[in-house]
Amino acid sequence: MIYIRYLTKQNRAILDIIESTCDHMTAEEIYREVRKVMPRISVGTVYRNLNALSDEGSIRRISLPCGPDRYDRNVMPHGHLVCEMCGSVSDLFVEQVQSIIRETLGTECFSYELNVSALCEKCRRLATHDAERVLL
Repeated sequence: MIYIRYLTKQNRAILDIIESTCDHMTAEEIYREVRKVMPRISVGTVYRNLNALSDEGSIRRISLPCGPDRYDRNVMPHGHLVCEMCGSVSDLFVEQVQSIIRETLGTECFSYELNVSALCEKCRRLATHDAERVLL
């Protein structure tokens, strides 16, 4: 992980929340969590710190076309599965993506954005269960 030069109390609290979970939280979710330890922090301060942390490379911003940005503790190149049913976001590792980019462009890939719309495992099980129930 890359750390910004000087971590303020706000930076540290926000970074601790993001690093403590595998979830890809929205700024509003992070704001609600950070208020538990810093009740006087403003939503604007959270947004400014998220921007600074992502610009510096300490966290990764995930921009989604249908919803708010999410924030990821894993800054290494990888994609995300965005569930069409529940809206959850989970890591998606497809090793071939970087090699395809490298072969196509003839240069090393430093980062990429890959968001796949599909159903998460939980929603797939739910959809399968509902379909079986309808068939009975």
